[in-house]
Amino acid sequence: MESIVLNKDTKLHFDTSVALGFFDGIHLGHRMLIETMKKRAEEKKLHSCVVTFNRHPLTIAFPKYAPMLILSNEEKVKILETMNIDQLVFLKFTEEMMNYEPIRFVEEILVGQLNIKHVVVGFNYNFGYKGMGSPQLLSQLGEKHGFEVDIVGEYQVERQTVSSSFIRNLISTGKVDAVEKYMGRKFSISGEVIEGKKIGRQYNFPTANIEVKGNQITPEPGVYYTHVIYKGKEYHALTNVGHNPTFANHPFRIESYIYDFSETIYGEKIKVIFYKRIRKEKKFNNINDLFKQIQHDIATIKEKYVLCSKI
Repeated sequence: MESIVLNKDTKLHFDTSVALGFFDGIHLGHRMLIETMKKRAEEKKLHSCVVTFNRHPLTIAFPKYAPMLILSNEEKVKILETMNIDQLVFLKFTEEMMNYEPIRFVEEILVGQLNIKHVVVGFNYNFGYKGMGSPQLLSQLGEKHGFEVDIVGEYQVERQTVSSSFIRNLISTGKVDAVEKYMGRKFSISGEVIEGKKIGRQYNFPTANIEVKGNQITPEPGVYYTHVIYKGKEYHALTNVGHNPTFANHPFRIESYIYDFSETIYGEKIKVIFYKRIRKEKKFNNINDLFKQIQHDIATIKEKYVLCSKI
């Protein structure tokens, strides 16, 4: 899969079947839409192409309402690479593009630069200035400019409509064990291991700390059973998410105690995969009470998960 950021002088020199959307999380509904596009691309002998924005449109249109994101662009690329797509195009969302009338967006970008012959969108897709463009308008423009439009309906799991906002709500309320049912995989966060205060090391349970990027959604503060992937190997882990209120002015961190692991990995990248919340975040009266609870958490996870399953 080739990935490009579309500039004004960029033009694809092949006919495309395009899936349009922001695709945060690439959940089961997104996958259905993309698979529909791939099938039609194969039927019509077109290049399969996913077209998305490099940032959420609300970050410019209404920054106050811009959502925290499930996936970074880097993670989005990695997932789409597994879906056998020919082309991924990131559109740079700017104030200028925000003010494109729907017809201009279609004529200049979709037709003029991306050479579309077929496009798939969700039933609630909107585009152009103030979201004035609808799937119905896209179909009308398709008739004028010679491309076909497929509109995909809502995707449901057990009568629940699957959407990025619904999955974000599950994550932000700590219901990480429910995410896989709707997203097709467990929620995870990747990051570079940074140095912390090394307090855990003094009590014989060092943690690998990662800093959260500004627009990355995180689970509700608390203690979680997780897996940590480091250099392709997967480990059981206990992960604390939050500010650790027992300590004053403690920065927000994701801190993972990795079972059966003793390497120093500062500066290395790890992925933390969230399985289940064990308990809420709590402020303790003193550091000894905190570490007694952590020892209990470590033992609980070892008994319930580590000893009962192999990775």
